[in-house]
Amino acid sequence: MIKAVFNTLTARNWPLLALLLSLSLWLGALGFQHIGGMQPCQMCYWQRHAHKAVLVIAVLALLTRQTTMNRSWERRFLVLLGFAFLVSFGLALWHTGVEYTWWTGPRSCMGGTVVIDTADLLKALEAPIHTPSCGEVPWSMFGISMAGYNAILSLGAAALSFYFVAQKK
Repeated sequence: MIKAVFNTLTARNWPLLALLLSLSLWLGALGFQHIGGMQPCQMCYWQRHAHKAVLVIAVLALLTRQTTMNRSWERRFLVLLGFAFLVSFGLALWHTGVEYTWWTGPRSCMGGTVVIDTADLLKALEAPIHTPSCGEVPWSMFGISMAGYNAILSLGAAALSFYFVAQKK
């Protein structure tokens, strides 16, 4: 069973697997937000944007494969996927460090109440808005937060991407 899984990990099908991984992580985050009621902080959104980049790159790689016989693009897409996953890893590691107070986060991510002062917005938008702090861990499993799992998976995906780049010399 495990051997069959590793046999499916090839440079040729990595864009599809990368797409499924990022889509799963993004949908999981949306599930925690909309079903679990855990509002994301600013750094959570940044991590989602990195996965959206992976999705776009993977879709472009798959479309390029289907529309052209020229396979020289495959390696370039693998490099782009690797860098997109590295960005996701960096953001997730930064967020994990903020959650576990290894370092401080950006000032805009301290949470609390923000008052939006605008004359043109609806009255409902003039009320204070509570934003979650990036330093709070709303969910963890085995002592690892969502950002921690994102960092681990993104680093592994980046490593696989660059491994496949090295294999396609």
